[in-house]
Amino acid sequence: MKDIEKTSPLEVLKLLHNSFLVQKRALGYKYKAMEASIKRFIRFVEPYELKSLCLPQDIVTDYCMRRSGETPKSHANRCSDIRQFAVFLNVNGFEAYVPMAPRKVYSDFTPYIFTKDEIERIFAAVDSIKARSRYNCAEVYPVLFRVLYGCGLRISEALDLCIRDVDLKNGVLTVRNGKFNKSRFVAMSPSLTEICSSLMDMIHVGADGDNFFFENRNGAKRSKSTVAQRFREILWESGIPYRGKSFGPRLHDVRHSFCCHALKKMSDSGIDMYCALPVLSAYIGHSSIQATEQYLRLTKEFYPDITQKTRVTGAQVYPEVYLETD
Repeated sequence: MKDIEKTSPLEVLKLLHNSFLVQKRALGYKYKAMEASIKRFIRFVEPYELKSLCLPQDIVTDYCMRRSGETPKSHANRCSDIRQFAVFLNVNGFEAYVPMAPRKVYSDFTPYIFTKDEIERIFAAVDSIKARSRYNCAEVYPVLFRVLYGCGLRISEALDLCIRDVDLKNGVLTVRNGKFNKSRFVAMSPSLTEICSSLMDMIHVGADGDNFFFENRNGAKRSKSTVAQRFREILWESGIPYRGKSFGPRLHDVRHSFCCHALKKMSDSGIDMYCALPVLSAYIGHSSIQATEQYLRLTKEFYPDITQKTRVTGAQVYPEVYLETD
């Protein structure tokens, strides 16, 4: 860093923040959320007017205090971000207090699994959205929500899709650099492919391949928060109660529902569950089969059937264990 003696401690902190992000991204991490997290920390530090290349314990500890209304998971993530950044600062000559590693938080959140009837009611509600002069919601949302459910995409993956990523000839979506920087092909059903074709004809005639497929009226990427807000309105219109931020149903529960319904369908078709899980794991872009097993929270409606089939297929795999008694 040139002329570091003439640079204020706060500016050095900002420069090291940039270097920290460059290093992390060179290792393959996206670090979008962490970038915003550390920027908030730097804004928090600004009023203290640092006099030297040092972040004392009182400032870091003050920032890492749990805030009113902050969930344990959000608090742990925020503290973890600062801990990693503080370690980096120390390595690069900026003395910083390293907060204690946050206690691992285990979530007891249970996702909401929509029934087939509720999915149909959601589609009916989204199809009734009226066209507005300033927005293209009436054209986009019916297709977007069917893609979310029909392909089990994360909302970020769906909104990142460009026209070139939607192969209507073969009925395949290309998810580029999804979670964990994993890319994959996602097959669509013929009916969903036809629905996507109708959207292409409505709003993308002559458009460039780099345009977002679910673009807003201005041609920009649609906001996740806007879609989530509209989803809560659709739940209300569908007669499905929204129980609050920490209770759901959430937009991400559409993906959970796809996974459960897909697993149930494969089970009903006689597909071995040991074969079904790897297929589903690859399709939805999980990093491991274990992640898929934890992700699928089966409803009581599905659980007994699948459990019974797993017991049948595994009956000859696990040896019997007998305990000797006196």
